[in-house]
Amino acid sequence: MDVTTREETARPLGVIGCLTAGFDVLSRNLWLILLPVLLDLFLWLGPQLSLAALMGRFAAFVAAQPPPDPGVVPQLEQAIELLNLFGEQFNVLSVLSALPLLNVPSLLAQRAAGMVSPLGVSRVLLIDSVWTLIAWGALLAPVGLVLGFLYVNSLAGRILAVRRPEDQPEGQKGGAAEQGGQAARDGDGVSAPGLGSRSVPPSLRGAMKLVRVFLFVALGLVAAMVAVPLWTLVIGAALAIAQPLGFLVWALSVGMGAYLALHLLFVIPSLVLGGRGLLRAVWESFVLIHTQFSSVMGLVLLVLVIYQGLGYVWSLPPGDSWSLLVGILGNACVATGLTAATFVYYQERVSAEG
Repeated sequence: MDVTTREETARPLGVIGCLTAGFDVLSRNLWLILLPVLLDLFLWLGPQLSLAALMGRFAAFVAAQPPPDPGVVPQLEQAIELLNLFGEQFNVLSVLSALPLLNVPSLLAQRAAGMVSPLGVSRVLLIDSVWTLIAWGALLAPVGLVLGFLYVNSLAGRILAVRRPEDQPEGQKGGAAEQGGQAARDGDGVSAPGLGSRSVPPSLRGAMKLVRVFLFVALGLVAAMVAVPLWTLVIGAALAIAQPLGFLVWALSVGMGAYLALHLLFVIPSLVLGGRGLLRAVWESFVLIHTQFSSVMGLVLLVLVIYQGLGYVWSLPPGDSWSLLVGILGNACVATGLTAATFVYYQERVSAEG
């Protein structure tokens, strides 16, 4: 009886248990929603950066070109209409919440530029050149990265404070990824004083985490810049050979890309919660996904259903009504609780260094 009880106690929390624990962390630290709320208020009541002028010029250029085939005229007209619509609706400031896995949750990140708020029509700043767009992107992307890091690092700190690994049952301190490869972790320089070492000042520890997070994002962008053109070339070649072949290659490549991207799901928790080095964080994420695939898929699907379903409810109030503030607060609470649940899921299966 005692052995059975100890085994049940040592088991890591399931998906529902992690969701409960994540919202418990939020209930004890409601200030964690402050950054998402402030970002949404800025996107709602602040100025807008519109691409309408730039997209209009590009659409006019495309429309002025003679079509290579009269049969593609309807498709060109539809593409021009989509370009104009995108330019009118896309707010460049939403880049502040655009980084996957490392973003401040925002209900209004995709709000149309120039949308009427309770304060009246928002001021719209037009971007009319590619160089201006590049300049704004170079400014907003690092700011969004720092905001995202502050958000997830604060969340990780509160999780460690509320749910210290040393206070958990011994069996919960290690998990699938801990059993995955000691050699890989030793190769990442973990034997030296690292982020989890108590001899490292907290400020320096945070700076090291930020550098590693920045490196992870930079490597991801470089990989995307290399892979996307090659992927486009392969798809184009397959379509030139046969349309069914092109569609098949496209479907397989998208599925494989999504599968590989899923393996990076726990890199950010490993960096900011576990205090790992970059190579070790990637390794832990890959091993955790590989060994807990069905459980992770259950967590991902449940998080998506909750967030997207409630996101629709939060968006129901009109933009010119103060009642939308309820949606902003609700979205911040739900998104932060779900993010905390993901971090708890990682902590339950991989011991986090203090």
